[in-house]
Amino acid sequence: MRMNPQASLKAEDILNSWPEDEVGKILRDYGEESNWYHLQKKIVKARVDGGLHCTSELVALIRRSFYGARGGRQGWIKTATRVFQALRIAVNDELNTLTDSVNACFSLLASGGRLAVISFHSLEDRIVKQAFLDIINSNEGKEGEDTLNPNEVNVREIEKEAWIRQVVRGKIGTVLTKRPLTPSETEEKLNARSRSAKLRVIEKVQNGTLPTVILAFVCAAAIKR
Repeated sequence: MRMNPQASLKAEDILNSWPEDEVGKILRDYGEESNWYHLQKKIVKARVDGGLHCTSELVALIRRSFYGARGGRQGWIKTATRVFQALRIAVNDELNTLTDSVNACFSLLASGGRLAVISFHSLEDRIVKQAFLDIINSNEGKEGEDTLNPNEVNVREIEKEAWIRQVVRGKIGTVLTKRPLTPSETEEKLNARSRSAKLRVIEKVQNGTLPTVILAFVCAAAIKR
């Protein structure tokens, strides 16, 4: 689960040592698992028999929890996917890393530069959306940084790009995707993995210098350095 092998926190620690409420919170918030409470109880109960120490033991617990339930094999496999996602996010502190990465990348943009972020599930997308809004609503800028009135943004230039529908303007930046861009049916047929992708783009306000375009693709596997 650890993107950084030297990190001290392991999924095993969460499953066997963390408070019951925290385990449930991770499954509910990070995995968006509807049966989080039931699984929380099962995981904590397993500690009495020595706990969970490998992937196969956790998979077996999830499978037993859904034995005879509607949905059959697909039901427990989808739940297992969400559980492992939740643990991975918690172990790597991915959500805080994602917010920090968005802010760091935006600060490195040249005037007129753009930051594009692709996320692959709703939890990440909400964080990217909020990070973009926080950036453009911020009144803080680097010392000596030039900023323009939002009304002075070159609207005509933006309107030339057909993919841009609605924008949200701020003092130091413009969100070019009020709603995220998603793959077309044709793209999904060519690349099934793209079906859950959502793209959001933010542009730093121009101050008259030559713009530089920077594309950063951030996903759940981001590593905090």
